[in-house]
Amino acid sequence: MRDELLYLGKQIVSHKSEIAQGVIRYHEQKFSEQLTLAGLKMEQVTEWRMQLIELLGQSLYEDKVESSRRIKEWTDKVGKVALEYGLPLNESLKTLSGFRTAIWDIFTEQLDDNQIPASLMLQVNKEINPILDEIAYLLNEVFRTQQKDQIDLIHTAMDELSAPVVPIAEKIAILPLIGEVDTHRASAIMETALKKSSDLQLDYLFIDISGVAIMDTMVSHNIYQIINALKMMGVQSVLTGIRPEVAHTLGNLGITFEDLKTSASLKKALEDIGFTQYEVVLSV
Repeated sequence: MRDELLYLGKQIVSHKSEIAQGVIRYHEQKFSEQLTLAGLKMEQVTEWRMQLIELLGQSLYEDKVESSRRIKEWTDKVGKVALEYGLPLNESLKTLSGFRTAIWDIFTEQLDDNQIPASLMLQVNKEINPILDEIAYLLNEVFRTQQKDQIDLIHTAMDELSAPVVPIAEKIAILPLIGEVDTHRASAIMETALKKSSDLQLDYLFIDISGVAIMDTMVSHNIYQIINALKMMGVQSVLTGIRPEVAHTLGNLGITFEDLKTSASLKKALEDIGFTQYEVVLSV
């Protein structure tokens, strides 16, 4: 059986160009058009396909571990190209089925003449099909990883936007909070506030909560944790914008900020540290 697989593997390798052309016949014209519109040259696509066909043929007679390593390298390379050019995963996966059929085609005449027993071709299928299935899985992983990285980038950008530390003078910055401050967002705010405070070498950070819709025990605890972490870095935090209705709610809940510096408004808090607005005159 090993000699027969060696023979068939060599045949697949030597007919890789013909098989690659056969693959084109078995995938939809729409996908060929997508490749062209994406800016990929069909010559390059055909070259990649011939590389895979050669790897499939060699897998019938070469070391399995080494063969698997090279197939993974090929899949990573081609998968990243597919992502770069915006090719859909489902179309890329559908193309794999064409390789199975195209490989069968080059042995049709020999099968018809009984030069190759059908049982041997079934054995070839048993060897090659798991490899194509593995390629499908690896391609899916390449796409999934890229999608996860994109989602992580979006979340990071959203977290940074949800905690905009705005410098207004040397060593002084404002952190306006708007909306709900849940545990996840509080963690993101703390991370951003600590990093920005270090980067800007802040002495004061004014945290304005006038845009926080709901102030309950959990929100108050989250804000306190942020202020406490800043204090450990030597940054004096001033809580501003506590609206009357919020103060009333906090009082009913028994929540106080007695050990924290607070101010009714951001303007008043800035004036308390000697920061005043300067009129800027623009020359005409």
